[in-house]
Amino acid sequence: MVGKLGVNEFMILTSGGTPIFHHSTSDTRKLDELLSGFISAITSFATEFGEQSIQSLSFEGSQLLYEQYEKDYLFIFLVETGSSEKVLRAVLRDLSRKFMAKYENELKMEIPILDVFMDFEQEVKIVFSHYEKVLNAIAGFSSFTVPELKRDSLDTAIDSGNFLDEFHRDFGASGSRILSIIDGEKTLFDISRILGIASPEIREVIEYLAIRDVLRISKLCPLLKGNDARFEAYLDIIGLPSKDYQLLERAKNLCNGNRTLTEISDRLGVNPEKLYEVLEKMGEEVEWKLVEVSTSTYK
Repeated sequence: MVGKLGVNEFMILTSGGTPIFHHSTSDTRKLDELLSGFISAITSFATEFGEQSIQSLSFEGSQLLYEQYEKDYLFIFLVETGSSEKVLRAVLRDLSRKFMAKYENELKMEIPILDVFMDFEQEVKIVFSHYEKVLNAIAGFSSFTVPELKRDSLDTAIDSGNFLDEFHRDFGASGSRILSIIDGEKTLFDISRILGIASPEIREVIEYLAIRDVLRISKLCPLLKGNDARFEAYLDIIGLPSKDYQLLERAKNLCNGNRTLTEISDRLGVNPEKLYEVLEKMGEEVEWKLVEVSTSTYK
C-alpha cells in the first residue's frame, strides 16, 4: 500500500543498468529490468550532452525521480503524480547515503552478490515509516505555525554533507530568502507577507527542512493578558474600529494561551488572518505562546 510519501517503488541500479536492489509497496512491479535499462540509457545520453544527470521523468499518473551517486549508481523512486518532489528527493538522498555507507565494502567487489543487499529492505521500511510520521505531524500546519531552525542540527548537516548545495539546487534564491528569515518568532504568514512569496512555496521549504530534521515547529497560541476595567480603558486608547472591537470581545475568553489561533478563528467562524490582524493591534497586551509539535527523528 502506498503511504503518505506517495512512493510506489524504490530501485537501485548500477550505471550500466543492472538492478541491485528493488523495493515495492505492492506485489506489482513496474520498474522491471527493461525500464531500468531505459533509465540508464537516458542518463548516459544526458551525460554525453553535458548534463549532470536527469532528475525526473513524468508519465500519466506517475513520475520517476532519481539521483545519481557519483557516476556509479542510480537511486530511483516511482511516485504518484502530485507527490512533493523536493521532499521525496530529500528522502531519496537519505536512502542513497545510507545504502552507500552500509555496503561500502560489498560494492567494491567486481561482481557484487545481490543477496547481500536484501537486508536493506528493513532499512527502507524504517526510513519510509519515519518520514511518513513527520509528514503526518506537519500535515495540519496552518499559516500561523512558527518555524525555528535547530542550529546545531543545521550546522551538523552543513558540515557532514551537501546540505546547502542540495537546498539551493532544489529551492534557488527564494529558498535562501526563506531560510534566512526563519527566527523562531515569525509565522509562515509573516514570512509570506514580508518576502512576498506565496504560502505554498514557503510550506514546501518548511516541509523539506522538517524532513531533514533541522527545524522545530510550534503552534501559535494567543493569551490576552487583561480582561478588566484597565483592559477596556486600553481598548479605548488604541481606538479599535467597531468591527475589530466586536471580534475581540468574542475572542477574548478563548485567547487563554491553550488554543491555537486557527482553533479560535474556527470557533468564531472568522478568517484567521483577520483575527491575527486584530490581535496584533493589541501590542504587549497579547502574549504569543508557542507549543512545540514533535517532528523528532529516528536517527
